[in-house]
Amino acid sequence: MKEKFLNVPNILTLIRLLLIPVVVTLIIKGETIAAFWLFGLACFTDVLDGYIARKYKLQTRLGTWLDPLADKLMAVSVLVTFTLNGIFPFFVIAVVATKELAMLIGGFLVIKNGHTAPANVFGKAAALLLNLSIASGFFHEQLYPYYIWATYITLGFVLLAFVQYAFKNGKLCFTKAEDMKEDKKASLG
Repeated sequence: MKEKFLNVPNILTLIRLLLIPVVVTLIIKGETIAAFWLFGLACFTDVLDGYIARKYKLQTRLGTWLDPLADKLMAVSVLVTFTLNGIFPFFVIAVVATKELAMLIGGFLVIKNGHTAPANVFGKAAALLLNLSIASGFFHEQLYPYYIWATYITLGFVLLAFVQYAFKNGKLCFTKAEDMKEDKKASLG
């Protein structure tokens, strides 16, 4: 991986991080349409930075850590704000925040042990559904009660994707990459 900090994908990720307090402030002020559009822009930069990083081989260690952190902080920040405003019930943010914290800790351990564990199709689908559920919160008055039902279904899918990811990658949290290579050589040899 190239280690140039200021490349286009990382700049887009930093923009997404900077949008978090703006989106939250707009929600608090009742400027939900503006907040919705900036939330949508943040989601778009997430797709765009990943595409650019892969297509032009601009992945960095910083980006592999910062990009999911920005996604998680945006989701949790907006959900907390919505929860405090009575748009989502508390258990929605409790489930999402717990899952995201577990993913951050797991991701840190995976990277610390010299592995990578990129998101799979289940994780990407769960992230899309979560962002759509969050986006529905901007229109809660018009979409009630359907946005809540959709959010409950999304929570189920998010948890299912988390369990699948944990079963597939959990061992990477506790095993150094060198140890796994040696075990593989020993089993082949």
